[in-house]
Formats: sequence, C-alpha cells, structure tokens
Amino acid sequence: MGAAAHAQAAAPVDPALAALQAQRFPQPVRAGELIGRRILEPLESRPVLGSVVAVIRESAPGNTLAIVMKRGGFLGFGGRLIAVPAAALGLLGRELMLLDLTPQQLDELPTFTANDAGVVGADEQIHMGLAHPAH
Repeated sequence: MGAAAHAQAAAPVDPALAALQAQRFPQPVRAGELIGRRILEPLESRPVLGSVVAVIRESAPGNTLAIVMKRGGFLGFGGRLIAVPAAALGLLGRELMLLDLTPQQLDELPTFTANDAGVVGADEQIHMGLAHPAH
C-alpha cells in the first residue's frame, strides 16, 4: 500500500457510533498490530469479510480513524479496498468483528483511493473497543 494513504470517503461516523465505541471498553493497540487481521461477520460461524490493509486518519470530519480493508475477491485475488470507520469494529482476540454495519453496507462503501496523507504510523497507539463473541 506504500508509505501513505487516505480514503476518498468512508462511511460517516455519527455521534451515536462514537458513543457505542466508548461503551466497548476501548483498549490501546498499536496500529501496526492490526495489519493483516481478519475482519469477521458477527455470526456464530464467524464468516471472514476481509482483512486489514492499513489504519488511516480521516481528515474530515473530526480526524476520525478508519480501517482500510480488502473486501471480496477469491483466494486473495481481486476484491477492492474500502475504508471502514474504526468505531464500527471491535477487537475479538486476534481478529476484528464488524459491529455496527452490515456486510451489505460494506459493499455500498466507496472504493478506497490512496494519496500521500493519512496513514497512521505502525507504532502509533490507537484505541479500539472490545467485541463479544457471537453465540
């Protein structure tokens, strides 16, 4: 993905989504530790929706965090990159779980485009809420 990237547009982060994240006991995590983690659908069978490619900071509105993930494709080929608000995801062990968006809403997000701004450094500490296992 290169040294830097920025999303053209991610799903809007509304105050309610930020409030939900705050209630999920946000934990410190290094941004670089999220790269490569799988993003799961919140079902007991835990289908994989994609994997983390980068962590970015949206320039507007409010300097919010987003997770760039690869969505779709087959056996690692094809698919597209999308930026998902970090507040819509939760930590579940070594994986992330989609909490506040549906897979259909992910498919409606615009394709991520890169330029020279916005990537969160691998050693930068961010906070991610916790997810409960789907049973």
